[in-house]
Amino acid sequence: MFKRNRLTLEEARKGFAIFKSIPLRVVKPDFDNALEISRQAGIYAYDAYFLDCAVRHKSPLLTLDQKLKRTALLFNVETMEV
Repeated sequence: MFKRNRLTLEEARKGFAIFKSIPLRVVKPDFDNALEISRQAGIYAYDAYFLDCAVRHKSPLLTLDQKLKRTALLFNVETMEV
């Protein structure tokens, strides 16, 4: 956020307040499936864990990562920016 001068400190604080209001549920990724997603899509396993959870739970994926957004579309996962 700050590294690329996308937000001011005040904008980041407002965004974080909104983020804290989002209902979250901790779920475990299917590591075998995530590794397969990582291999197929050529993305880091770390990113594939989030994508796997979004696919299995039919949830949108919150990300600013452009490559992950493009990959999510291949798996019919909606993406959102915070």
